[in-house]
Amino acid sequence: MGRWAETPYARAQRRREQVHDAFLDARDELRAVLEDLIEGETRAVCPAATDLDVEVYADELGEPRGRLIAVNTDEDEEVTDEQEDTVRDQIVELLDEWAVTANADSVTICFRQLPALPRPAATVTP
Repeated sequence: MGRWAETPYARAQRRREQVHDAFLDARDELRAVLEDLIEGETRAVCPAATDLDVEVYADELGEPRGRLIAVNTDEDEEVTDEQEDTVRDQIVELLDEWAVTANADSVTICFRQLPALPRPAATVTP
């Protein structure tokens, strides 16, 4: 009985599917890591924060970008404008990177309520 030989096209198609699945898994993992970093940066400023309202948009070059709309809390604690501005400044680059991995219709980043993430020590140069 002869063995069925896979054609180069079928082999390439199978490999494409494998690579595509690996890409989707890596993208989802990167998004989760970015959300954890965004949560850590946000909760360092607003410990009661539970989620963020965000906007994903395309810049003038068509690249995806993220924009902070609001910091939300479950508690009666209000987020001050100063706190929101501080969070915005601290997560702007993370939000842009997150926007690349996010679904186009993503409007909220929900926090998993991680324990406080240790922040790297600031390096001091003499």
